[in-house]
Amino acid sequence: MNLSVSHYICGEDLSFLDFIRNVSNAGITSVGITCQAIEEMGLHDLSSCLNDHGLSVSSLNSAGYFTHSAYRPNKYSDEELVEYSAYLNSDILCVITGGLGSPATPLLEAHNYVENQIDKLAEIAAMSEVTIGLEPINPVDIYSKGCINSISHAINIIRPHNNAKLILDLYHSWWDQNFIKVINEDVDQIGLVQICNVGLDADLNIQRRPLTAGVIDLENYLPKIFTGDYSGKLELELFNENLNNSPIEDVIKHFSCNTKKWLKSIH
Repeated sequence: MNLSVSHYICGEDLSFLDFIRNVSNAGITSVGITCQAIEEMGLHDLSSCLNDHGLSVSSLNSAGYFTHSAYRPNKYSDEELVEYSAYLNSDILCVITGGLGSPATPLLEAHNYVENQIDKLAEIAAMSEVTIGLEPINPVDIYSKGCINSISHAINIIRPHNNAKLILDLYHSWWDQNFIKVINEDVDQIGLVQICNVGLDADLNIQRRPLTAGVIDLENYLPKIFTGDYSGKLELELFNENLNNSPIEDVIKHFSCNTKKWLKSIH
């Protein structure tokens, strides 16, 4: 079972070294790396730490933020992130497109611009043998985060590029009827599957939830991801504010135990 945990779960409450120890102690063999982790450790020391614990890198987060309205939450250029992804031997470099903004860019104009930028980034990444991962974004975030929302649209954008895949995140795409279908029928286009559960806050805003605390019946849903030929990694992506004060160590252990239990019948 190829499990991974995104470093986003830490927030500012846990050092990268402690995060790595928690992941390793839970029997998980991979991590998603954030720019925050690179800033905390430095690229060389981060790589050494991963090697010392026998951990691979499932994703590096995140490049892109193409649209004029997009706030880039890190200080690194796309070219630098391609270089870092190659250095860390990351499976995939996550790409967030950016949203429509306010006042909004016309939708088709934004789509065309993003598609052109993906083409350029794929060419840059190919020179370093890096795979980029386009992540469809939940439509509730179309203005602020991402204007490529459906799986079918995203797959049409990446298909011309040998080094571009989809990153499918349950939080963003659980509503899309093609989620399971594309994993089972177009598996060559899937670079990574990210999971969490989803629910609503008091103001009816969608939010990430731990695996057993949301509306998705993951015990029955997750096995469907692996009924076809997908053999890639399953990455837990939760942010620190989604944990409801649960200890990070416990959340990571529960992720490992629950997924292995739920998927035991198909392995």
